[in-house]
Amino acid sequence: MDEVKLEAFVAVAEEESFSAAADRIRVAQSTISARIKELEAELGQPVFIRTSRRVRLAPAGTVALPAARTALAALSALRQVVDDVAGVHRGRIRLGLLTGADLPDLAQLLADFAGEFPGIELVVSSASAQDLYRAVSDSALDLALVVRAGAVEPGGTAWAELLSDPMTVVGLDRVVGPVPVTELEGVPLILLDAAVGARGVLEAAARSVGARLDIAVEVSTPTLATELFARGMGALVIPASLAPRHGSVLIGADGAQLSVSVGLISHPTLRTPAADLLLGRLRGLAATG
Repeated sequence: MDEVKLEAFVAVAEEESFSAAADRIRVAQSTISARIKELEAELGQPVFIRTSRRVRLAPAGTVALPAARTALAALSALRQVVDDVAGVHRGRIRLGLLTGADLPDLAQLLADFAGEFPGIELVVSSASAQDLYRAVSDSALDLALVVRAGAVEPGGTAWAELLSDPMTVVGLDRVVGPVPVTELEGVPLILLDAAVGARGVLEAAARSVGARLDIAVEVSTPTLATELFARGMGALVIPASLAPRHGSVLIGADGAQLSVSVGLISHPTLRTPAADLLLGRLRGLAATG
């Protein structure tokens, strides 16, 4: 079983298409089909169920996919370690971003990184927090930018905090400056949680001062939260990096601002030298931002 067969298998699984996988790897579709057929012969079981409309993983393919990704990541790391000895930087970094997240100057950093290391391919995608955690733990992504609350990290990932992201409220225009959580009492709220624990932070602060919150709706995407806010459904409670416009920082009973953390998750053991390079640059961006 060699690398090109595993690469074809992972590409078809992720694209759910032989033709799209061929385009991604830049080979003929017949080559992809041949590699999958050889892989299935070696495994003794089909890895895909093919229909006229789609390609989906067979049971054997489902259990084999995480191991295939891990094997490809290990081979990439080995190749890059050897390249580093010779001062050569190349490889592929798959960076995931939480849908709607906005880290200042991220686009410029990625452009500068690509210019400095032309041998490293950057692949950037957006997804929900749950999908990003799953993709990193399965080695489908090398790094992912996420927002979270609390110190406990889901298994299968390592955490590197970049910055603290204040919780803000948008739509309380009568209030100037920081807003105590007690000011939210009686106000219909649109809460963007996005699986980061923002609701827990807000409700814990409200309980500590005996305030009762009226959460009209909790949503998982900034786009929907912004649309509901624009339609007058309530004030929007959202981490500052995801807010559609400037809001007022929320503070607790002790006067401290409520916040969540913005950071990067990666696989705890499989991280390539190229991914480490980008991780270092992103940490530097947070330090100067």
